[in-house]
Amino acid sequence: MYVDLTRSSVDLLRLRKQSLATNSDTMSVSLILEDGTTYSEKGRLELTEVAVDESTGSVTLRAIFPNPQQQLLPGMFVRARVDEGVMENAILAPQQGVTRDAKGNATALVVNKDNKVEQRTLETGETYGDKWLVLNGLHNGDRLIVEGSAKVTQIRADRQGC
Repeated sequence: MYVDLTRSSVDLLRLRKQSLATNSDTMSVSLILEDGTTYSEKGRLELTEVAVDESTGSVTLRAIFPNPQQQLLPGMFVRARVDEGVMENAILAPQQGVTRDAKGNATALVVNKDNKVEQRTLETGETYGDKWLVLNGLHNGDRLIVEGSAKVTQIRADRQGC
């Protein structure tokens, strides 16, 4: 059974890089059915079968699933989860600690190893629940400010004005 997945072109580039790193043209995919249960069979994402929607820049990827019980039906709504592997030493940051600047860049207030507050620009990836995967901008030992950031900003402005 074919299942078509819509993703951004940025996601496609990331998936292709991962498949090159693992020397594989396919990735494992899980399905979550309309009732919230997980489909018992694993599928595989075929990165060679890609269609681009030129008006939105999104891509349609095709996954192939075994369907021995005929549980999957044409036109059925499902959610797909691409098993992308494990990222060693990944940093997940609470979404409430990450804001966007005027250009749309992710930023955060961080207490660094010297106990100084600084604003950092972050590169974020996927969301996992209420957390962002931070690809760049945070380091082990940094403490992310998730509450009271308006007060910290005001204190910094007051001190700089003195």
